[in-house]
Amino acid sequence: MWIILALLAAFFTSMTTILAKIGIKNVNSNFATLYRTGIVIIFAFIICLITGTINTIPDLTIKNWCFLIISGIATVASWLCYYKAIKLGNINKVAPIDKSSFVLTSILFLIFFFNDTTNNGNALTIIMLVLSMILMLTGTLFMISKENGVEGDNNKWLIYAILSAVFASFVSFFVKLGLQGIKSNVGTLLRTIIVFIFSLAIVLCRKDYKGAKNITASSWIFLTLSGIATGASWLFEYKALNFVNANPIAVNSIGKLSILLTMLFSFLILKEKFNKRSILGLFLLTLGIVIIIIFSL
Repeated sequence: MWIILALLAAFFTSMTTILAKIGIKNVNSNFATLYRTGIVIIFAFIICLITGTINTIPDLTIKNWCFLIISGIATVASWLCYYKAIKLGNINKVAPIDKSSFVLTSILFLIFFFNDTTNNGNALTIIMLVLSMILMLTGTLFMISKENGVEGDNNKWLIYAILSAVFASFVSFFVKLGLQGIKSNVGTLLRTIIVFIFSLAIVLCRKDYKGAKNITASSWIFLTLSGIATGASWLFEYKALNFVNANPIAVNSIGKLSILLTMLFSFLILKEKFNKRSILGLFLLTLGIVIIIIFSL
């Protein structure tokens, strides 16, 4: 049952990107991030109420709050860059880079927590982890190559996509360093609130709110649905993790299979083009994710 819930989480994760791409077309990316974050906060708060973990907030230490703020800053940087990337580029190129944040996270963990990693797993597991990283990275490179149909010579989307992946990898790293012992639901809620505060500050300083009155009804609808899809993804992921026999690594890895649905929807809905090179890249990327799932079960 938890596998089905994890797959549902992956489905809504893919819908988040597609809906955001449609809704952000004529909207400032910073403002769109702020609006979506507000919707996500509602869902995160609901999860905390359901689990009763919101009462644990007063127990947080100064160290916890420091790393919450740092991880929140990394999260807002990642989300701002990601929204900018999908606005400037095609999803079939941005999404693979986003999923490659796992590779960067794994490298950081192997460098700074090598002893913990090797003690908790055998040599074969480490080898397969490295293999999956190589496959995912190779697949990503195939999918974002110029032969995959980059529009013009403007590759700003690539810079924003890479920055998004880098900041996303830092989020997991900071969580490992300073947020152990905190209920994940509470950490997610507080980090999202911090993201909202920083996003609001950026929008106010840059006056990105001025164009809000010109946003069309359809853009509001799709941005709202994108935020709801994110919340639904979190809810299903939480439900999956709530099963006693559910493996957290497997649940997270299944979530990354959203790349398949994202690519499918980008082709069917957004009419983005694929070629043999990009299909091969998608196969390698997916194979890397599947290897992680198999060895985490």
